[in-house]
Amino acid sequence: MRRVREEELKALEYDTPALMLDIEAAERNIQKMAEYVRRKNVNLRPHVKVHKSPFLAQKQIAAGAQGITCAKVSEAEVMANAGIGDILVANQIVGETKLRRLLSLAKRCNIAVLVDNLENAKEISRLASEQDQPIGVLVEVNLGIDQEGILDRCGVPPGKPVVQLASDIAKLKNVKFNGLMGYEGSLRKFPDRQSMESAAKKALGLLIESRDDVVDSGLDVQIVSCGGTMSYNIASEISGVTEIQAGSYIFMDTTYLEHGIDFEISLTVLSEVVSRPRPEKVITDAGLKAISGDHGLPSVKGRPDLQCTALNAEHGHFRLLKGDSEIRAGDKLEILLTRADTTVCLHDKYVIVRRGEIERELEIACRGKLQ
Repeated sequence: MRRVREEELKALEYDTPALMLDIEAAERNIQKMAEYVRRKNVNLRPHVKVHKSPFLAQKQIAAGAQGITCAKVSEAEVMANAGIGDILVANQIVGETKLRRLLSLAKRCNIAVLVDNLENAKEISRLASEQDQPIGVLVEVNLGIDQEGILDRCGVPPGKPVVQLASDIAKLKNVKFNGLMGYEGSLRKFPDRQSMESAAKKALGLLIESRDDVVDSGLDVQIVSCGGTMSYNIASEISGVTEIQAGSYIFMDTTYLEHGIDFEISLTVLSEVVSRPRPEKVITDAGLKAISGDHGLPSVKGRPDLQCTALNAEHGHFRLLKGDSEIRAGDKLEILLTRADTTVCLHDKYVIVRRGEIERELEIACRGKLQ
């Protein structure tokens, strides 16, 4: 059985299940990414949908991030209320209710939004003109079209459709065309680093070619935004990319580690053994309501002899690979996540740990901000 260091005991006394954040590891990750992009002369706009915390977003900005990326208007509202003044909502925002909220934010911070169709852009222009409130937009380019394995989601096809939409947007009132965004996601599907890099470079090449086409049409492209944690060190090497949106690097998870992404795991779920029904079986109190399983089953920190075999709603099932063990009901286990992003939104708060001691509880302020 793994020997528990004395300084770990205080944190492990916390009630379970609990989302434990090693703040020193997170701070090192923040600094490491900030220093990397600084050397590459690109901007960092971390995606805060991962951590959902203004406190952590402010740490990223203090380290050099120029602003943040949000997934939802409601996330942007929380961040703006906390004093963050440069926000990209990296989704299409459709419908008058949400657009009026977005324009309200534009009155007090620098905010931009994605578009991939002219009707949406015209609606933004109409409402922005009513309020005499300009707002920036980026055209989203779908990098997954004809790119096997690359995420095929929102956006217009590369090339001429991008030029046409950008040109049409540039004619609208109170809407400022700022540039382009593309997302080369789903890279974890590739079996090795070489094939992943090749696919990402091919997809991002379409983004840069589209940028060149738009510039040739006579429009200024100030921003070319892309790059997640899986591809930050690929995207930042491509000439023409201006900013990276990586977010998960702050926490990391075992999926990223398996793909060679070199940051520290700072986020775990503390769980408690509740049953030992058989010598080879361990049951914990952290299941799917505490741990996301969409990227596979988790593992246990410092316990390679424990293998997770299933997650129920309220329970984790583990098998001892080496037979019996001293593990008893009431023992605490730190669970390593396969996906931090979708685990965070299951919890109300982080338990901030520094040097093995609980420093504070931190509300996950954007939890449930889905609109």
